[in-house]
Amino acid sequence: MLPLSARRSAVRPSRLATAAATIGIAVALGTTGCGAGQISQTANQLPAVNGANVNIDALQLRDVQILYPEKDAPTVFGNGGPFELAFVVANADQTAYYRLKEIKPEKGSVEFVEGSDSAARVIAPGQALSSGTPVGSVRDSEKTVTAELTGAGDTVAAGLTTDLTFVFEKRESNGSWVPAGETTVQTPVDAGADLERQDVARNAEPTFYNQHHGEGDHGESEGGASEAGHEEGGGH
Repeated sequence: MLPLSARRSAVRPSRLATAAATIGIAVALGTTGCGAGQISQTANQLPAVNGANVNIDALQLRDVQILYPEKDAPTVFGNGGPFELAFVVANADQTAYYRLKEIKPEKGSVEFVEGSDSAARVIAPGQALSSGTPVGSVRDSEKTVTAELTGAGDTVAAGLTTDLTFVFEKRESNGSWVPAGETTVQTPVDAGADLERQDVARNAEPTFYNQHHGEGDHGESEGGASEAGHEEGGGH
């Protein structure tokens, strides 16, 4: 049997080797984690906007949303509009010209109140076309239009999305316009600037909201709950 000093000498190198291996693994994992974090942060970054983002060919649709009505919102939602649309379409191609032909909603129709002339909706190479300005956003586009959705029925409601299909054309070398494809965007409703906080969950359908929000039924149900609680308390 080895003396105590010899055993300590034999154990010391083993402990040093284990510690060195542990430090090496930790450094390797730390380096890998840092690199992975950097890749995910740069590769998956999206603009800090509330709307939807979609790409089609060289066109980039950004911040697509339905603006919350500034006046008499319950009536506007009940009538299915008119709702102003907000979006930015950027042309990333450096030579091709595109044109926004039309926007097709799930129900109703979209009219270009400003930009009804198709020439006003042409997007030059490296340029952008925008409509509407959401709360807290800044639009810096050379070309602007105003698009309104009407007759949407109950397909538009706060907290839900509705499908808007953007249809585009592309200009050929001879000056003619040909189809350039279309894309359907699941479009949310902008929250607006000053919405009253609702701590009690309710049905998001606009018909339910118009019929029951603020009416006596809600108060009666709360009163009934209080009475029930009082009776239970009396039983104790």
